[in-house]
Amino acid sequence: MHTVKIVFEYEQHGNFESTTESVNVLLGVWRMNGQILGEQFPIARTENGLEVYVNAPDADSFSEKYNNQYVNKYLTELKEKGVVPKIAVLGKEPDSATLCACEEIKSFILFTTYVSLESPLKCANCFGVVPLYKIPATYADEYYNIICWQSDFQSCDSLQMQCAVGERFATNQISKPDSQLTKFGFKVCRSIEKVTNKKVFYYLYKGSAKSYQSELLRKCPNCNGDWHLKKSLHGIFDFKCKKCQLLSNIAWEWRP
Repeated sequence: MHTVKIVFEYEQHGNFESTTESVNVLLGVWRMNGQILGEQFPIARTENGLEVYVNAPDADSFSEKYNNQYVNKYLTELKEKGVVPKIAVLGKEPDSATLCACEEIKSFILFTTYVSLESPLKCANCFGVVPLYKIPATYADEYYNIICWQSDFQSCDSLQMQCAVGERFATNQISKPDSQLTKFGFKVCRSIEKVTNKKVFYYLYKGSAKSYQSELLRKCPNCNGDWHLKKSLHGIFDFKCKKCQLLSNIAWEWRP
């Protein structure tokens, strides 16, 4: 993940409100195309226009080859107003996750946490991050469904981590196979599989349990099959059901 400064310069006698609105729309479509990450984009008004600071998956995330129809539309709209974004990659975000560098991705994992800004799509082999624009669009030439799922999961994960309001509801949403969030996640996985022709595994969170031994005996909550792994996968997943394409962990309170 890289930190990027985008400068929008324009004549002050122009329509500031209209141009600012176009910039905000462009930021939104860049986000829904996976080219910028997160929901907050600090914007500063300067003497010459606007400066925006964003996070991008990679140094070349704003390459024209990744643009979708909406990005091109609003870039053109700004150009007609005399505004051409100047993009400067400031550097790699020091705490960011590693991008997938595999020559071929054989399967994916849909996974995020309340503190993650990166794409929730991971390579199942190396667990590296896969920028969304590296796969075909999953929703109306965008990745709206994936990004919405990520936002919903992170909201629930935040509630269960803070343990103050809605903890039980949030924990059920991210851990139960029949919860509304999980059902949404399954649909997202299927949409990714449809455009990539590759399997997508879904993660079910597990926070507490009666004991470590009871966790070792836990069955897949969907098919009741054996799914405990002899060796943890990527240091996170202790359970994997290939049939149901589910992953989970030994309850965090008991995990060695």
